[in-house]
Amino acid sequence: MRGLIFLACALLLVFSQFKHTYDAVERYGYLTDIMPSDWRATNVWLAAADCALERGVWLAVCDQGKLVPMSERAIADDPGHALILGFWAIAKQSHATLVDVARLNTLVDTVGLVVLAGLLFALRAYVTSIALLWLGPAQYLSWMGTSPHWAYIGLVSLAAVLPLALVAREMSLLSRRAANLWIATGVVSLALATLMREAIGLMGLMVTAAAIAVLLVRRHHLLPLLLVGAIAILAFTTPRWVVMARDAMFDMQPAQRLATHGLSHTLYLGLGFVENRWGIRYDDDHGEAIADKAGVVFCSPEYFQLMSKLYLERWLEDPAEVARIYVEKAWIMLGRPTIFPGPPFWVVLT
Repeated sequence: MRGLIFLACALLLVFSQFKHTYDAVERYGYLTDIMPSDWRATNVWLAAADCALERGVWLAVCDQGKLVPMSERAIADDPGHALILGFWAIAKQSHATLVDVARLNTLVDTVGLVVLAGLLFALRAYVTSIALLWLGPAQYLSWMGTSPHWAYIGLVSLAAVLPLALVAREMSLLSRRAANLWIATGVVSLALATLMREAIGLMGLMVTAAAIAVLLVRRHHLLPLLLVGAIAILAFTTPRWVVMARDAMFDMQPAQRLATHGLSHTLYLGLGFVENRWGIRYDDDHGEAIADKAGVVFCSPEYFQLMSKLYLERWLEDPAEVARIYVEKAWIMLGRPTIFPGPPFWVVLT
């Protein structure tokens, strides 16, 4: 009966907004044959999906009969969108378009919203779950675009499932069978989140590790917790396994760049979100200029190592300045509305 109640609430509160947004993205249809997406990586996803349709290879671009790793064209991009769009194109036996990209983002956000609300409902947090289903669509589904960023709120929601389910099992808030099902859902969700944005997957992994550490201190069962931790690490490495499988199965030129977004690039350039004493700018071109100056390939493994080194150097050089930057960033983000017109983010968060 509880399951039926949740399903009815989800259909009533989420489905109407989902259908509206899913249908509304047809607006991108007129652009498909006229102009590319304004997000460069999106155009590479579509080229990779065409290659998957034509030759059955994933995460590669077909260029004059040769296979080029997608990471050489979609620089510092995660593989999830391109991978799913490739299989999407194969399944429907037609080329992927900008409409498909926007619909994929819509589906990811809807799944993230419903799965997170479903877990809260299973934990008997009924008011919280219904409130999320009621207020969530305005944040998750009110607008949609063709860059990867539109799927991130759904991915963050999915990344939260594993640590919540793990703690719920150890605190006996779920039956053993239900807890194991939700933990399995959380592992799959973590893998998907990492595929589509590495940093979000890392958030899920770190929160899971913190939850395991607290449970171990409280003397909960050692082996099950360590097993879940090991499985979570495997889920986080899904992008690497996908790329390795591609390289093993298909003959293509070696890649110079990583097939993920990386973390150190974002950490270092993120210091330039506000004015700072080092002149760092929150701009990919600034990172490329640093790479050129150091004589390394932009977004290569050496580049990310360099950015990690620079980020740590900024902390050691002036920790007060770095702390000021993060406080100011947080203040700006909390004061901005997430939908327009709408209240500041701190109101929504509250």
